[in-house]
Order: sequence, then C-alpha cells, then structure tokens
Amino acid sequence: SSAAASAAAAAAGDGSALWAGRARPLRLSDSRCASRRLRSVGGGGDGDLVTVSHEALRALATHPLEQLVGRDAERSTYVLEVAASEVSAIGTQPAHSLAEIFDVEAHPHASTHVAQELLARLGKDVAAYAIDYSGKRTPQLLSLQPEDLAECVHKACPPGRRHDSLFGPSRLDTALKKLAELEKSLAELRERDDATATADVRRAVAVANCAPSASSSRDELAFALRQLAGHEARIRFPHLSVQLLSNGAEAALSAANPTLSPGRIDALLQLVAVVMLRTSRRAFLAAAISDVRGLRDDLELKVHEQVRLQEAAGRAQHQASAAQEQAKRSVLELQHRASALAARLTTRR
Repeated sequence: SSAAASAAAAAAGDGSALWAGRARPLRLSDSRCASRRLRSVGGGGDGDLVTVSHEALRALATHPLEQLVGRDAERSTYVLEVAASEVSAIGTQPAHSLAEIFDVEAHPHASTHVAQELLARLGKDVAAYAIDYSGKRTPQLLSLQPEDLAECVHKACPPGRRHDSLFGPSRLDTALKKLAELEKSLAELRERDDATATADVRRAVAVANCAPSASSSRDELAFALRQLAGHEARIRFPHLSVQLLSNGAEAALSAANPTLSPGRIDALLQLVAVVMLRTSRRAFLAAAISDVRGLRDDLELKVHEQVRLQEAAGRAQHQASAAQEQAKRSVLELQHRASALAARLTTRR
C-alpha cells in the first residue's frame, strides 16, 4: 500500500494522473525565440496561408497606420511632414542663445570664473539644440496646422454659423470635417482588421487540427477521428500564438499533429504572426480614435469659449486683453494636441 501511495504521489507531482487516458494539450517548450522572418503572399512554402501583400505586411510589422497615412507623408491625405523650424507654434521655437532665455550678466556673482564657465557651457548647449531642432522634420495634420488652428480661435464662430467668404466654409468647418473623415477611416480600418483576424483565426485552427474537407488525406481524416475520440488534443489559437515565442514551435506542432508537413507548419506560424500583428494594431487604432475625438471636442469647446469672451469684450473694453491671452493659450494647447495626434498616426513599432 505504501508503494501504491508513493506511485500515486509521483504521478500527481508531474501531472500525469490528471491526463491519464487523455491527450495532453500543446505546451510551450521555451520562450527564447527573438525574431521570426515573415513572408507575404506568394513567398513560398507548402501552401501559402498568408494573403497579405508585401507592402501591407511591411506596414503591419513596422508602421501600423501607414495604410491610412501613406508611406510618403508629403502625399498623405491627413499628415504633412514639415521642418520643425517652420512650425510657428507660440513659444515652441528654441532659443539660439542663452540671453534669449535669461540674461544674468549683470548679476554680481556672474563675473566669477566658475559662473563664466557654466554660462559658456550652457550657451553652447542652447546653440547646439537650436541647430539640431532646425534640422528635424515633424508631422502636422493637414487642415489643422498651427495657422489653421490660430484662425479657428482668433476668428471664432460656432461651427457652420459663418463662412469666411462666399466660396467655401470657414477654417473651423474644414478642420472638423477633416477630423470626422479621419475618425471614419480609422474606424473602418479597425472593422476590416477585426473581420480579417476573426476569419484567419478560424482558418489557422482548422489547419492545425486537420478539419475534414473534400481534399483531406486519409491520415488527416484519421487524425480528426482520433481527436473526436479524445486520443489527440485539440489545438486552439492561444496554443498557436504562444508558439511564436518558442524556438521549438515546429517540433511541438509536429508532435501535436504528425500529419502537418514542415512547410505547412511554417505557413501556419506565418498566418498566426499576421493575426497577432493585426490584433496589436487595434491598440494603435483605438488610441488614435480617442485622440481624434478629444481634439475635435477640445477644438469646439475652445472656439465656443472664445466666442463668449469676444462677446464679453465687446461689452467691456477691459476684457479685450483677457480674451487675447485666452486665445493664445487655446491655440497653443490645440497645437500640442494636433501634433500629438499627427505623431501617433506616424508612429512605428
């Protein structure tokens, strides 16, 4: 009885008792895989499962929202890259000398040797930063560049209430329309990704488990029957996705389903990788949609506030300066939000 008890304890220790008479599920052997080479449609292998073009696959892996923004920002529908020095945001241009930031030369302690060395070093750093900044290119939203936002606020009027001329809508109406188009495009891309990823998950699971079809071989049908009988474990998509982390993914999948050829296993892992790229792009899309809505709401709110301040300034002259200061702050805040949205649209993995 003691021998039986010790055998039972050993079986419970390695989990074999739990799976007695049943097939073990696919497990992750290691997590040391640092990278995987992806192939687009037509890239070879034992029956391509990936239907993504080379350009679309490159964008998925490197620049998730390139499909919307475009590879060349100069021809983009939503984003334009300009030199940082050309962005005329209020208070955002770097100083070219230390004296533009603060001037302490007249201070009695500034004439000491240590103070002079520190000021000289600071002056060099300020000048170097100004040179480095002027060479950078920064993304800006079309129809929501600094001058557009400044006009929206300084010539504040409720949306659709007034036109700048007889030939078209105001800058504000144009900006709101562009934001609505961008939000719609982001939402449509998210819906397409959801539909494609859902279909690809079903396809990957069907291939991994040799789902019976008119083209199934005898061995594949036999494997499917053994699964129904419980002698073979069913492979689910979470089992497949974690195998991307393993250097032994091919061997593990071959052991779980011996009917899969090496080429078929490679194509299956390619498909799973594309599904994971699509699902991770959903996070980029959700954040971008949230930023678009926040910028639109903030733009409308600040324009309405400016309308109210201008009406108050018309009744009381002393409130005119307050309205001007508020307009400057509003423009700067909107510029920062628009720049953050443009940067999110052009972000890379």
